[in-house]
Amino acid sequence: MNTLLDRYIREADGRYLTDSELGMLDTYVSTYSTRMQAYNILQEKSESFILEALKRLSQTDAQTVRQHKDKCIRDMVYVMRAIAVAVLRDDEQAFRDELLLWLQNILSALHKEKQSSRAYQLLQNVVSEEMPGESAKLVNYYLGEFIAALTSGLS
Repeated sequence: MNTLLDRYIREADGRYLTDSELGMLDTYVSTYSTRMQAYNILQEKSESFILEALKRLSQTDAQTVRQHKDKCIRDMVYVMRAIAVAVLRDDEQAFRDELLLWLQNILSALHKEKQSSRAYQLLQNVVSEEMPGESAKLVNYYLGEFIAALTSGLS
């Protein structure tokens, strides 16, 4: 469940939810089908999206892709799975808490932020091309958050 929504429900012990809290619940329910569609597409096609993004990256950075392809795929699959769960849960905070800071630190330690951010930008392009509009928008929002976290570590 959505972290913020879960908190609101726990804090409402002994009272009714406020209009703003109910509004969040209404949004959560009304966007379910789009979120589920995005999740299902990622579950089925995210690895092919990743391979296409890396293929595009290899046109400008072939050596990096050759040297690190397996690790790139592993990390990008992990990110896409985390995005799929965040989209399904409609939970930006959990995404930030569970993935962004951890992976930003890992990639910063390896000094691969620039190549990684380029790979994820190309992945955004693939998502835009291959997914329906609203689903692509949801997924690309989280990819954008991830890219921003990566590039904030760049000098």
